[in-house]
Amino acid sequence: MTTMISEVYSAFKTAGVPEQEAQQAAEAMSSENLATRNALAADKRDLSKDIAGTEQKLSDKITNVEQKLSGEIAEVKQEVAVVEQKLSDKIAVVEQKLSDKIAAVEQKLSNKIAAVEQKLSDKIAAVEQKLSDKVVAVRQEVAAVEQKLSDKVASVRQEVAAVEQKLSDKMAAVKQELTDKMADNRQQLSAEISEVRRIVSVIRWMLGFMLVTMALPILREIIVAWS
Repeated sequence: MTTMISEVYSAFKTAGVPEQEAQQAAEAMSSENLATRNALAADKRDLSKDIAGTEQKLSDKITNVEQKLSGEIAEVKQEVAVVEQKLSDKIAVVEQKLSDKIAAVEQKLSNKIAAVEQKLSDKIAAVEQKLSDKVVAVRQEVAAVEQKLSDKVASVRQEVAAVEQKLSDKMAAVKQELTDKMADNRQQLSAEISEVRRIVSVIRWMLGFMLVTMALPILREIIVAWS
Protein backbone atom coordinates (compact mmCIF):
# COMPACT_ATOMS: atom_id res chain seq x y z
CA MET A 1 0.00 0.00 0.00
CA THR A 2 2.76 2.44 0.97
CA THR A 3 4.67 1.56 -2.17
CA MET A 4 1.62 2.37 -4.30
CA ILE A 5 1.12 5.79 -2.62
CA SER A 6 4.78 6.64 -3.09
CA GLU A 7 4.65 5.69 -6.75
CA VAL A 8 1.52 7.84 -7.31
CA TYR A 9 3.05 10.76 -5.38
CA SER A 10 6.27 10.48 -7.43
CA ALA A 11 4.31 10.43 -10.64
CA PHE A 12 2.37 13.54 -9.75
CA LYS A 13 5.54 15.30 -8.65
CA THR A 14 7.21 14.40 -11.94
CA ALA A 15 4.24 15.83 -13.77
CA GLY A 16 4.76 19.20 -12.02
CA VAL A 17 1.87 18.96 -9.52
CA PRO A 18 2.53 20.81 -6.27
CA GLU A 19 3.61 18.68 -3.37
CA GLN A 20 0.51 19.23 -1.24
CA GLU A 21 -1.81 18.44 -4.15
CA ALA A 22 0.31 15.49 -5.25
CA GLN A 23 0.16 14.07 -1.73
CA GLN A 24 -3.61 14.60 -1.46
CA ALA A 25 -4.14 13.12 -4.90
CA ALA A 26 -2.01 10.09 -4.03
CA GLU A 27 -3.87 9.57 -0.73
CA ALA A 28 -7.21 9.96 -2.51
CA MET A 29 -6.28 7.44 -5.13
CA SER A 30 -5.00 5.13 -2.42
CA SER A 31 -8.26 5.45 -0.47
CA GLU A 32 -10.30 4.90 -3.64
CA ASN A 33 -8.13 1.90 -4.52
CA LEU A 34 -8.58 0.51 -1.04
CA ALA A 35 -12.31 1.02 -1.26
CA THR A 36 -12.34 -0.63 -4.65
CA ARG A 37 -10.38 -3.55 -3.30
CA ASN A 38 -12.67 -3.87 -0.31
CA ALA A 39 -15.65 -3.76 -2.65
CA LEU A 40 -14.06 -6.38 -4.87
CA ALA A 41 -13.31 -8.52 -1.81
CA ALA A 42 -16.92 -8.13 -0.65
CA ASP A 43 -18.19 -8.91 -4.13
CA LYS A 44 -15.87 -11.91 -4.21
CA ARG A 45 -17.20 -13.09 -0.86
CA ASP A 46 -20.78 -12.59 -2.04
CA LEU A 47 -19.97 -14.36 -5.30
CA SER A 48 -18.37 -17.24 -3.38
CA LYS A 49 -21.46 -17.46 -1.19
CA ASP A 50 -23.70 -17.37 -4.27
CA ILE A 51 -21.56 -20.03 -5.97
CA ALA A 52 -21.60 -22.17 -2.83
CA GLY A 53 -25.37 -21.76 -2.57
CA THR A 54 -25.81 -22.53 -6.23
CA GLU A 55 -23.56 -25.59 -5.91
CA GLN A 56 -25.52 -26.72 -2.84
CA LYS A 57 -28.79 -26.24 -4.71
CA LEU A 58 -27.40 -28.09 -7.75
CA SER A 59 -26.12 -30.87 -5.44
CA ASP A 60 -29.52 -31.10 -3.76
CA LYS A 61 -31.28 -31.13 -7.15
CA ILE A 62 -28.83 -33.76 -8.45
CA THR A 63 -29.39 -35.81 -5.29
CA ASN A 64 -33.16 -35.50 -5.72
CA VAL A 65 -32.89 -36.39 -9.41
CA GLU A 66 -30.63 -39.36 -8.59
CA GLN A 67 -33.11 -40.51 -5.91
CA LYS A 68 -36.00 -40.12 -8.33
CA LEU A 69 -34.04 -41.89 -11.06
CA SER A 70 -33.02 -44.63 -8.62
CA GLY A 71 -36.66 -45.14 -7.67
CA GLU A 72 -37.79 -45.07 -11.27
CA ILE A 73 -34.98 -47.46 -12.25
CA ALA A 74 -36.01 -49.78 -9.41
CA GLU A 75 -39.62 -49.64 -10.61
CA VAL A 76 -38.51 -50.28 -14.21
CA LYS A 77 -36.37 -53.18 -13.02
CA GLN A 78 -39.35 -54.61 -11.15
CA GLU A 79 -41.56 -54.18 -14.22
CA VAL A 80 -38.84 -55.76 -16.40
CA ALA A 81 -38.55 -58.65 -13.95
CA VAL A 82 -42.33 -59.13 -14.05
CA VAL A 83 -42.32 -59.01 -17.87
CA GLU A 84 -39.38 -61.43 -18.00
CA GLN A 85 -41.22 -63.80 -15.65
CA LYS A 86 -44.36 -63.60 -17.80
CA LEU A 87 -42.32 -64.18 -20.95
CA SER A 88 -40.52 -67.08 -19.28
CA ASP A 89 -43.87 -68.60 -18.25
CA LYS A 90 -45.28 -68.12 -21.78
CA ILE A 91 -42.11 -69.58 -23.34
CA ALA A 92 -42.32 -72.57 -20.97
CA VAL A 93 -45.98 -73.11 -21.95
CA VAL A 94 -45.16 -72.79 -25.67
CA GLU A 95 -42.20 -75.16 -25.30
CA GLN A 96 -44.39 -77.68 -23.48
CA LYS A 97 -47.05 -77.45 -26.20
CA LEU A 98 -44.40 -77.84 -28.90
CA SER A 99 -42.90 -80.79 -27.02
CA ASP A 100 -46.33 -82.42 -26.74
CA LYS A 101 -47.04 -81.83 -30.45
CA ILE A 102 -43.63 -83.16 -31.44
CA ALA A 103 -44.14 -86.22 -29.25
CA ALA A 104 -47.58 -86.80 -30.80
CA VAL A 105 -46.19 -86.42 -34.34
CA GLU A 106 -43.30 -88.77 -33.52
CA GLN A 107 -45.76 -91.31 -32.12
CA LYS A 108 -47.93 -91.09 -35.24
CA LEU A 109 -44.88 -91.44 -37.47
CA SER A 110 -43.67 -94.39 -35.40
CA ASN A 111 -47.07 -96.07 -35.71
CA LYS A 112 -47.20 -95.42 -39.47
CA ILE A 113 -43.66 -96.70 -39.92
CA ALA A 114 -44.48 -99.81 -37.89
CA ALA A 115 -47.61 -100.39 -40.00
CA VAL A 116 -45.67 -99.93 -43.25
CA GLU A 117 -42.93 -102.27 -42.01
CA GLN A 118 -45.56 -104.85 -41.06
CA LYS A 119 -47.20 -104.59 -44.49
CA LEU A 120 -43.84 -104.91 -46.21
CA SER A 121 -42.96 -107.87 -44.01
CA ASP A 122 -46.28 -109.55 -44.84
CA LYS A 123 -45.81 -108.90 -48.57
CA ILE A 124 -42.23 -110.18 -48.46
CA ALA A 125 -43.37 -113.28 -46.58
CA ALA A 126 -46.16 -113.86 -49.14
CA VAL A 127 -43.74 -113.42 -52.06
CA GLU A 128 -41.22 -115.74 -50.42
CA GLN A 129 -43.97 -118.31 -49.85
CA LYS A 130 -45.07 -118.06 -53.48
CA LEU A 131 -41.50 -118.41 -54.66
CA SER A 132 -40.98 -121.36 -52.36
CA ASP A 133 -44.17 -123.01 -53.62
CA LYS A 134 -43.17 -122.35 -57.22
CA VAL A 135 -39.69 -123.75 -56.62
CA VAL A 136 -41.22 -126.85 -55.03
CA ALA A 137 -43.63 -127.21 -57.96
CA VAL A 138 -40.80 -126.80 -60.48
CA ARG A 139 -38.71 -129.35 -58.60
CA GLN A 140 -41.63 -131.75 -58.61
CA GLU A 141 -42.13 -131.21 -62.36
CA VAL A 142 -38.41 -131.69 -62.96
CA ALA A 143 -38.48 -134.84 -60.86
CA ALA A 144 -41.51 -136.08 -62.82
CA VAL A 145 -39.80 -135.28 -66.13
CA GLU A 146 -36.63 -136.99 -64.94
CA GLN A 147 -38.67 -140.00 -63.88
CA LYS A 148 -40.42 -140.11 -67.26
CA LEU A 149 -37.12 -139.73 -69.04
CA SER A 150 -35.59 -142.43 -66.89
CA ASP A 151 -38.54 -144.74 -67.56
CA LYS A 152 -38.34 -144.05 -71.31
CA VAL A 153 -34.59 -144.55 -71.34
CA ALA A 154 -35.04 -147.82 -69.46
CA SER A 155 -37.74 -148.88 -71.90
CA VAL A 156 -35.55 -147.94 -74.86
CA ARG A 157 -32.66 -149.84 -73.33
CA GLN A 158 -34.88 -152.87 -72.89
CA GLU A 159 -36.06 -152.58 -76.51
CA VAL A 160 -32.48 -152.13 -77.67
CA ALA A 161 -31.43 -155.14 -75.63
CA ALA A 162 -34.27 -157.16 -77.14
CA VAL A 163 -33.33 -156.02 -80.64
CA GLU A 164 -29.71 -156.80 -79.98
CA GLN A 165 -30.70 -160.19 -78.66
CA LYS A 166 -32.77 -160.77 -81.76
CA LEU A 167 -29.94 -159.59 -83.93
CA SER A 168 -27.56 -161.78 -82.03
CA ASP A 169 -29.85 -164.75 -82.47
CA LYS A 170 -30.37 -163.92 -86.11
CA MET A 171 -26.65 -163.46 -86.65
CA ALA A 172 -26.03 -166.77 -84.95
CA ALA A 173 -28.60 -168.38 -87.21
CA VAL A 174 -27.13 -166.66 -90.22
CA LYS A 175 -23.66 -167.76 -89.20
CA GLN A 176 -24.94 -171.27 -88.81
CA GLU A 177 -26.60 -171.12 -92.17
CA LEU A 178 -23.50 -169.63 -93.68
CA THR A 179 -21.41 -172.31 -92.07
CA ASP A 180 -23.71 -174.96 -93.48
CA LYS A 181 -23.76 -173.35 -96.91
CA MET A 182 -20.11 -172.36 -96.93
CA ALA A 183 -19.03 -175.57 -98.39
CA ASP A 184 -21.61 -175.45 -101.13
CA ASN A 185 -21.45 -171.87 -102.33
CA ARG A 186 -19.03 -169.29 -100.95
CA GLN A 187 -20.37 -166.68 -103.36
CA GLN A 188 -23.88 -167.11 -102.06
CA LEU A 189 -22.58 -166.93 -98.49
CA SER A 190 -20.76 -163.71 -99.28
CA ALA A 191 -23.94 -162.21 -100.74
CA GLU A 192 -25.93 -163.26 -97.72
CA ILE A 193 -23.29 -161.80 -95.41
CA SER A 194 -23.50 -158.53 -97.29
CA GLU A 195 -27.26 -158.65 -97.01
CA VAL A 196 -27.03 -159.32 -93.31
CA ARG A 197 -24.66 -156.41 -92.85
CA ARG A 198 -27.01 -154.18 -94.76
CA ILE A 199 -29.91 -155.32 -92.61
CA VAL A 200 -27.85 -154.70 -89.47
CA SER A 201 -26.95 -151.23 -90.68
CA VAL A 202 -30.58 -150.52 -91.44
CA ILE A 203 -31.59 -151.80 -88.03
CA ARG A 204 -29.00 -149.70 -86.30
CA TRP A 205 -30.13 -146.68 -88.27
CA MET A 206 -33.71 -147.44 -87.31
CA LEU A 207 -32.72 -147.82 -83.65
CA GLY A 208 -30.89 -144.51 -83.76
CA PHE A 209 -33.87 -142.83 -85.40
CA MET A 210 -36.18 -144.35 -82.76
CA LEU A 211 -33.95 -143.08 -79.94
CA VAL A 212 -33.87 -139.59 -81.41
CA THR A 213 -37.65 -139.62 -82.02
CA MET A 214 -38.32 -140.74 -78.43
CA ALA A 215 -35.86 -138.27 -76.92
CA LEU A 216 -37.32 -135.16 -78.68
CA PRO A 217 -40.64 -135.08 -76.73
CA ILE A 218 -38.75 -135.58 -73.50
CA LEU A 219 -36.39 -132.69 -74.28
CA ARG A 220 -39.37 -130.50 -75.19
CA GLU A 221 -41.04 -131.30 -71.85
CA ILE A 222 -37.81 -130.39 -70.01
CA ILE A 223 -37.49 -127.10 -71.91
CA VAL A 224 -41.15 -126.21 -71.27
CA ALA A 225 -40.85 -127.12 -67.58
CA TRP A 226 -37.73 -124.98 -67.06
CA SER A 227 -39.15 -122.00 -68.95
